[in-house]
Amino acid sequence: MGRLSIVFLAFIIFSCIRDNNPSITEEVVETPPVEKQRGICDFDLSDKEGEFTFLRTWEFAGFQNIKNGQLDNLTCMARVADFALNGEDWDNLYKVTLTFTETKSKFEGCQSDFAFEAISFGTKFTGCYIENQGNISFHFPENGIEILPNPAGNTMPIAEFDYDYKTYLQEAKVYQIEKNKLYIYGKAGDYRMTFVALD
Repeated sequence: MGRLSIVFLAFIIFSCIRDNNPSITEEVVETPPVEKQRGICDFDLSDKEGEFTFLRTWEFAGFQNIKNGQLDNLTCMARVADFALNGEDWDNLYKVTLTFTETKSKFEGCQSDFAFEAISFGTKFTGCYIENQGNISFHFPENGIEILPNPAGNTMPIAEFDYDYKTYLQEAKVYQIEKNKLYIYGKAGDYRMTFVALD
């Protein structure tokens, strides 16, 4: 009987001892998801649904390597220079564009051809184009070249980019539209001009 009393007493004593290591509930703070912002050189080249006609404004994504699909570094460097020297405005990233119209060109030597407008970082090119079943050619009249006011216009990446942008268009021979993308080929080498349709 004495042993049973001792066991019972020990049970009561040990059950009353406070736990010196209380469990602490961990507070989980959920951070709201941050909307991913488009980077200066990022382009979504995925297919979009819809009807994308030739006659529209296209945004230039870059000179794209035909073999591996990578966009060139020069276009990215020009974008960075423009962004840095024009106030770093994330809401209004500059767009290099190419617009095709059915308006007859006003320039001499272009009367029977339609007008196009190509806007680069430092230059606006206006001229005429001839398009026929996937073939294309551009004509750049001297009086259709306008220098744009841009603090970054004299930087090496932008000057080189403007030159390449015009040269690739001057040497264009064929184009291809795949969903929301326009590809222009012609200049010798491994690169093509890649554009995405603007909404």
